[in-house]
Amino acid sequence: MTEAKVQQPLVISQSPKRQLSSLGIIAALLCSYILLGILDVIDGWLMWSGVVIFGVISLIGLYGILRARGASWELRLDQDGVTVHGSSTTPWSDLAEVCMKRMGPRWLFLSRGPQVVAFVGRPGVTMPSLPSVRAGTLAKRATQLRDRRYGTQLLLMPQAFDASTETIIGAVERFSNVPVVRG
Repeated sequence: MTEAKVQQPLVISQSPKRQLSSLGIIAALLCSYILLGILDVIDGWLMWSGVVIFGVISLIGLYGILRARGASWELRLDQDGVTVHGSSTTPWSDLAEVCMKRMGPRWLFLSRGPQVVAFVGRPGVTMPSLPSVRAGTLAKRATQLRDRRYGTQLLLMPQAFDASTETIIGAVERFSNVPVVRG
């Protein structure tokens, strides 16, 4: 008698450690504006503009990292489908494709932005967003932007989570026949 092989689900959570590198880059830019201003390399108004912009971004990033420390899992991939924490499972048959692409806009990231994995539902299927992106004052604007740019609300930037792009795509291919679009 043969036993059916049970495949372990992939449970994905935010990773504060993996987010630290981005925060470090932003903090370095903040410090460079301060240093360039002190050395009179740039005008005072430009220094203060950079300090305000990168200071606010640093605070938002720090808040995100602190919030991630106590957060529960965000996404689960298994033989039944895709489950966003706090939402019902979306069966694999409801997905049109899983897209792997660079985050845009390209001009902002000099054409090599962080990689994102987008779970795109079939027509009429609305994919839920991750719990970590539902909060905030800009949630409505971010929702419209995700829909326009990626065609879905279920968007994952592996750089901020505990699973790599390859691990996520591997789980999609292991559990389903959903096409994976790389590009």
